[in-house]
Amino acid sequence: MSTEQSEKREQLLRSLSRGIAYTAPLMIAVAGYAAVHSIVGDAVSERGYLMSAVGEGEGEAEGEARAEAEAAGEAEGEAEGEAEGEAEGEAEGEAEGEAEGEAEVDADAVMRPDDYHPYQGDPDELVAYGEELYANPALSRTGGISCMTCHAGGAQYQETFSDPYPHHVEMALSEFGIDRIHLDEMIQVCMVLPMGEDPLPWDSRELAALVEYYLQVEQPAFQEGK
Repeated sequence: MSTEQSEKREQLLRSLSRGIAYTAPLMIAVAGYAAVHSIVGDAVSERGYLMSAVGEGEGEAEGEARAEAEAAGEAEGEAEGEAEGEAEGEAEGEAEGEAEGEAEVDADAVMRPDDYHPYQGDPDELVAYGEELYANPALSRTGGISCMTCHAGGAQYQETFSDPYPHHVEMALSEFGIDRIHLDEMIQVCMVLPMGEDPLPWDSRELAALVEYYLQVEQPAFQEGK
């Protein structure tokens, strides 16, 4: 081999050595990058899976919480509805009981007591006072009605109103079981039904005045109008 060929061979070997020196780190770097990239990719994938799982868990938890809240709301609504229904039922029951209690008055309350002593006064003065009471709505507690409300112009008197007392009055019989009633007792019946008041005191001036007014004014006017 010539000297020139020997020099070219040595140059080629040096070039190959330098190429290997430069290439080896690069190959190592490339291999390392690939490994890191693979690890990072796996980590990213795993993170994505974990995030997805967390999201699904949160969605399920939120759904369960919403369902529980809706169930609680429905239960509360049902409880309120039941409570309102019970309250309304109790109120209606109490109202019915009160109404029945008002209607159920003992007949003794509207019948003359054994020791009955009516008020004694001037008949003319009693008639004048009785006329005032006849038109006075303050005598009742049920909407401000008066005796005149029902009987103005002789209205709503039965045919028996012209008969001497005591006599039969259908309302006294149907409501209190009294077959024959005195005028003062009938006034007490009207005080209770429909006036909604307590009976007048039996020895009161008011009861005596109404008795005189009916006997001297209302009954004669009814008899004349027949």
